[in-house]
Amino acid sequence: MRQKWNWFCVASQCIATYVGDHTMAGNAQFEATPQPRFMVDHMLIKLGKYLRVLGYDAEWGAAHTVRTHELITRSNAEGRIFLTRNRRLAAQYPAPLRVMSLRETDPARQLEAVVEQFGLDRTERLFTKCIRCNVFLHPVPDKATIRERVHPNVYARFEQFHTCPSCGTVFWKGTHVANTRRKLGITD
Repeated sequence: MRQKWNWFCVASQCIATYVGDHTMAGNAQFEATPQPRFMVDHMLIKLGKYLRVLGYDAEWGAAHTVRTHELITRSNAEGRIFLTRNRRLAAQYPAPLRVMSLRETDPARQLEAVVEQFGLDRTERLFTKCIRCNVFLHPVPDKATIRERVHPNVYARFEQFHTCPSCGTVFWKGTHVANTRRKLGITD
């Protein structure tokens, strides 16, 4: 029998309760997995991008093309944790096997709650994934190969670049990195 868990969050404390053919007395606190994978619904795409900034696997469907029940079905099939703000989820859709429901509306505070709940490391894989494609970036061994793909000032100011093997986007650690770190409360 597959175990099913429902998540209930009050402030930043999230509790998982078992749901199935029989009941289990009490609540069980979720045990953090080394590399949790996430599926975010349409209300939490910014949170999903922040999870990718931290280097975690976060997926979502394109707005208005993938319906919530399809995201839940995919989340269950792939063993992902479904993140949502939808309070009526159980009444409207098939039950996610693992779900965390967030109350916060601010994406940075949502990220804080997810990081705390699952014991995520904020810095180990920081800025290692493409926020568009959810794949790990590759270092550029010879910056001359991307010269035509970045602004001349960027090329002159930075020595290290990374590219996404999927979409080809070029990344570097400019002021946007410091701004994102500050927004997410990540110190050096």
